Formats: sequence, structure tokens, C-alpha cells
Amino acid sequence: MDGSTMNRETTLFKRSLLPALAFVLLAPLSGAGAQEDPELNVLMQALRDELARSTEELEMEGLERPYFIAYTVRETERIEASASFGALLSNTEDKSRRLAVEVRVGDPTFDNTNFSSMSFFASSFGPGGALPQEDDYREIRRQIWLSTDAAYKSALETLAERRAALQNETRAEDIADFTPEEPFSFYSDAGPDLPPRSALADLVRGLSGQFRNMPDIFESKVVATVRHRRTYYLNSEGSAFIRSDPIASVVIEAHTQAPDGAELDDSVATYGSSWAEVDDRPALEARVEAIGGSLAARRSAPPLDRYNGPVLFEGQAAAELFAQAFMPKLLGTRVPDAAPQFARMLPQERNPFLDRIGARVLPRSLSVQDDPTLDADGFLGGYPVDDDAVEAGPTVLIENGILRTLLTTRNPVPGIDRSTGNRRGEGPLPSNVLLTSSQPMTRDELRAEFIQLIEERGAGYGIVVRRMAGRNEGDLVSVLSFIRSGPGAAPTVGSLIGVFRVLPDGTEELIPKAELAGVGEAAFRDIVEVSDKATLYSLPQSSGSGSLPSFVRAALSMNSIVSVSVPDFLFEELSLRKPSGNAPHLPVARHPYFDE
Repeated sequence: MDGSTMNRETTLFKRSLLPALAFVLLAPLSGAGAQEDPELNVLMQALRDELARSTEELEMEGLERPYFIAYTVRETERIEASASFGALLSNTEDKSRRLAVEVRVGDPTFDNTNFSSMSFFASSFGPGGALPQEDDYREIRRQIWLSTDAAYKSALETLAERRAALQNETRAEDIADFTPEEPFSFYSDAGPDLPPRSALADLVRGLSGQFRNMPDIFESKVVATVRHRRTYYLNSEGSAFIRSDPIASVVIEAHTQAPDGAELDDSVATYGSSWAEVDDRPALEARVEAIGGSLAARRSAPPLDRYNGPVLFEGQAAAELFAQAFMPKLLGTRVPDAAPQFARMLPQERNPFLDRIGARVLPRSLSVQDDPTLDADGFLGGYPVDDDAVEAGPTVLIENGILRTLLTTRNPVPGIDRSTGNRRGEGPLPSNVLLTSSQPMTRDELRAEFIQLIEERGAGYGIVVRRMAGRNEGDLVSVLSFIRSGPGAAPTVGSLIGVFRVLPDGTEELIPKAELAGVGEAAFRDIVEVSDKATLYSLPQSSGSGSLPSFVRAALSMNSIVSVSVPDFLFEELSLRKPSGNAPHLPVARHPYFDE
């Protein structure tokens, strides 16, 4: 990899901090970007020096010393511009440097993690906070010192609370709290410079201005964002890395209402690793026109009442369905121990795939692999090292329909005691996910199979879905839904916004909007056929470790980008219905842009 160097160490996991710490203190920074950046040296030196001091001095009389300490600093530069109907709404630039401190007390078999209690409300955002953006060594050291002290005291309190909560209980599963890993180091260059804010402002003005010629659109917004995030990591085992994660995006959104008041929305997002990859004005202008035309057509389309029968998911809809309804089950998150009152108030369900390792979860012709090392065009989810300082590598998740493992962090789960190198944020996340088939059909053959299923059922028509709405994982409703249900609950997926009735003769009729009436793991196990052509699709995802504080922190943080490559799916039987809930009244007055 250009501008980067890797160095694998062979020292095994040790409970003592001191032997591994020698590596952290003595190992020189490697990589051209690390050597040439004076700011980098100041920050890393402050982290190294405070880690050494904490290791020697962090001990309260009569209480346990930490067996593990880790520091993570995220430096973020971000510019964003938004506009509506040609008018600029915002054009901002911000920088931040934030520290997170992880302190583990006890031992790897049982420590202060994997526990939820009511006390999280007082400290749900964890030790850490803002660091000076200037390279003031002494002030950086002072902030690290205070955060480490707070993290150590919090860890002691949590460990005591966890022991007390389990004193009169027998644990259903005796699982360790931390997995061993070899020390690993990685240092990368800083990446490209940010573009000027004016470039983003000009783009969103122009794109959003196209909606001024679309009287059917009530609301619209175009948002362009470029974010450069640089992560500095150091732990007491000897691991250290500096990693750059640049991302750029353009999101186009539009909203209208049908004559009966039904709300209709559409959006498209373009992602890339640099501004140059997303700043394609002609392609983006075509997307705006497509959204406007689609919404106008959907306003006058006859609605769907209820439907049960064959459904063909094509392109973006197949990718979104897989990402929303199936991919979360591939995450190795575990239900933490909990204080009794907490468990009663916010029960969490276990991911059913934890009990299905070795079982068939897809048709035998399908396999799934996660590969953060994939660097092909369009795959944006890759990284060299995860947020636990575990070297990235490919993982076969499903082989010929059989579930082989789940994506994990150093937080072990039942039946999986090693990390797959997929910690991104507070828990596991996919990177680049590829679903492949050993027996695919051409798209023409898949369409013919679909028509045959329609005729066999005698329902008069089938349903094809080409567009599906994403989910806003950061909103409060999603957070509370996850807290109450956990990763094992039946998924709630986005609305179907590109839906068509397909008659036996192939004729298609547009449906304005529909909802899936539940789609569980059994539906994917019974997929009839898939296409030989795959859709490569990227989307933002936020992680959670399965404990309430971690998910709240993750929901409030920057998302990571995940790329999925999936074929079209043909289901023999799914249930669809018109959107639930009452529709609001139409605006009383006409759109002022077109009030003649």
C-alpha cells in the first residue's frame, strides 16, 4: 500500500502491562506520513508518555490495577454545504480532536465490561472528551491524565457493581470478556487535502435549483459532505496505529404528497473516498431529474392494498434489503450481563445466528464473505486495521448456505473466541460484503422464472422492487428500538419506493409506495434464484457492542461506510401492504414557486 508500512509483532497476549509497554515506548513511528508530520509526533508522544505513567502509577489502595489501557484519538476535519431549491442553507467547516480512554480492571475472563446498569445514564458517554487542536504537549498530557483517572475509577465502580449483581445469580454462559491478540502496528499518510467550501456550495446550489422546475416537489434538499478522519491508537499490549479514513458524499432528497395525502419521499446518495470521486455534475444532475420524475409519476399511481406472492428485488433494492434485514444478523454482538432492574426495564433479545453456527441460513448455492482488504473500484468499506488494533483480513461468513462464523471484535461471543478484525466504533461492523452464487441465472432467465411463479399462483400479477428507502440509524426511534429489541429481533426495514406490479405478459404498473409486512431469516433461506450480475452499493452504518451505553455513543458518532455486492433476489412469497398510519392533509395553499 503506497505511503504505508505494516509491522506484525509476534509477542503473545500478556496480562501484565509492563512487558508489552516496552514495545510501545521504544518502537519508532513508521511510514512516511508519520515521520514527516510534526503534529503527529506531539500527539503520539503525549499518549505514549501518559500511558507509561498510568501503567506505573494507576492504583488505588487495596483495589485492583488495570490489566489493559487503550487510548484512541480521532482528529476530524469536515466541511458541509446544503441547499434547498437553489438557496444555500449552510456552508460549514469544523475540526475536532477527541480522546476515548478504555481501561479494563479484573482480568480477561471477567472484567468491568459487558455489563449494563442504571448508572450508565450518569456516564453513558464514557471517559474522554475534546483535546486541544493545537499541539500543546502539556495540555494534551493533562487532559489524558484526567480522562484516564476518570476511566479507572469508573471501571472499578462498574466491576464492583457487576460482581454484586451476579453474586446471587448463576451465569447462563461463562464467556470471557476479552480475547488475546498479537500486537500490531500500522502508520499511514494523512491523505488528500479538503476541497474549498465554495466547491461544495456551488454544487448543492446548482443541483437543488433543478427542483425549481418541478411543481410536484414540495420539499427538497441537497447535502454535500467531505470528511477526513485520522485515528491515533495506542494500547498497553504493544499495539499502535495511525489510520486515515477520508469519505465524501452527496445526498439528494425530495418529498411530496399524493392527492390523497400519502407522503412520498425519495433520496439517492453518492459516496467516494475523495471529493473528486463524487463531484460528477452531469451524473448528479441526471439523478435529480430521475427523482423528480419518479415522484411525479408516483403521485398519480394507484396504491397497493395488500399482496402476498412472488417478489423480485433488483439492483439497489436488493442491496438495501440485504443490508437492512440480513446483514445485522452477521454481527457477533452479545447480550451483556445486567443489573436486575435494568434487565426488567430494557430487556434485550439474543441474536438468533449465535445459535445457528453450522446451520443453513441461505440456499446452498449462496456464500457470503467480508473482506476489508478489498481495494477494487467502488468498494469503500475497507481498512488495514480495525479499532481494536487487529489486522484486517477476509472472513468467510456463509459457505454454500452454511453459517460458519460471525463478525466479531475482541469482545467474545458464545462459540467465537477470537476477533475477526471488524471493530468499527463501539462494536462490530461489516466492511466490504460480497454475496456470490455457484448457480446464478442471467437476469433474463430470472425474469422468466418470476413470470412463471406469477402464472403458477394465479394471482394475476407479481411485484418487482427496484428502489428501497434507507434507514436513519442515528435517530432516536431507531436507537430506542434497538435498545429494546437487540440485534436478534425481527427487522424493521425501509419503505419500498420503486415498486411495480408485473402482469404475466410483462407489463409493469407503478405503485406509489409499499411496506414489507415483516421479513425474517426464513425468507432469505428460501430465496428461489439469484442473478449473475451483482449491484455494488455503499451505505452508512453505525455500530454498537450490544450494550446500551455503547450503542448510544455509536448512534451519536460518525457513521462508517459499508459496501455490499449482491445479486438480484427472487422470493417465492412475501407480503406487502400499503403504508400504515393516517396521511396528513395536503398544504392548503399552492406551492409559491408556481402560484400563478
